[in-house]
Amino acid sequence: LRRLLPFLKVMLAEAKRDSPHCTVGVMVDFLCLPQKPFATEEDGARFGVSLKAINAWYFHQFTTTLLVTTPPPEGADYSNTRLHRDRGWCFFEQAASMVVKDNNCLLDFGAYEGATEFGDALNYGPGTCLAQMKAGRKPPIAPDALGERMRARVASDALKFTANADMELVIGQYEEGFVAAINRVAAEDARSLYFENLGWGDAEAAELRLALQYAAAKCAFPEGAVAVGVTHGNRISEEALATLPPPSKDESAESVDWGAPGDARHAWK
Repeated sequence: LRRLLPFLKVMLAEAKRDSPHCTVGVMVDFLCLPQKPFATEEDGARFGVSLKAINAWYFHQFTTTLLVTTPPPEGADYSNTRLHRDRGWCFFEQAASMVVKDNNCLLDFGAYEGATEFGDALNYGPGTCLAQMKAGRKPPIAPDALGERMRARVASDALKFTANADMELVIGQYEEGFVAAINRVAAEDARSLYFENLGWGDAEAAELRLALQYAAAKCAFPEGAVAVGVTHGNRISEEALATLPPPSKDESAESVDWGAPGDARHAWK
């Protein structure tokens, strides 16, 4: 936590630019949620409610997720020395933060170099947190694909949960959060998702297509198709682009038939 303090001070200063009354809320799940063994029945009940509510933080478009990928400081004994990428809940939290989140809201603390300004769309210089810490965002993972990968990695011991029973809970929670996040976007007036300037190639395009297909089958699109922006700033071949929705800025483009039931056949455009 002491390591995070300089960054959190910069983030707070950025909030104060909007209003002196603004502040920053920080949610560290292990510290904010009661942990087993629970001291009281009330703690157990709070844990259950909080565990469901945690999706609102990670799946929201504009909450900032900070990936603490740095190894633990030397000179102390730790009960768990696995790095961020090898921990089950961390894998879930990062995947959840890649479904609909704005590109500027997923940051990697492992890349922090002491920036004293947070940065924004107009101030993106090398001395800003956004320039130093913006994580390489991967495509959203379809929930069925995430479940398969998580089970395989846990079976090979490449991924580890403190409690083995958490794995199936997390898989179900990811599916619930994924569907709810897409449903929120589909209900908005703008109805758009942008995956641009990420340097993606054909492999990422294939991953995105699986996620869009899953959403077409499982999510609701009451207001019509959702626009997807993926062409700008990526290295996707013409062949791979042809399997995705047309450019979102093409007002004349028709939505793609995704083979889903009912209105969701034309979920994306």
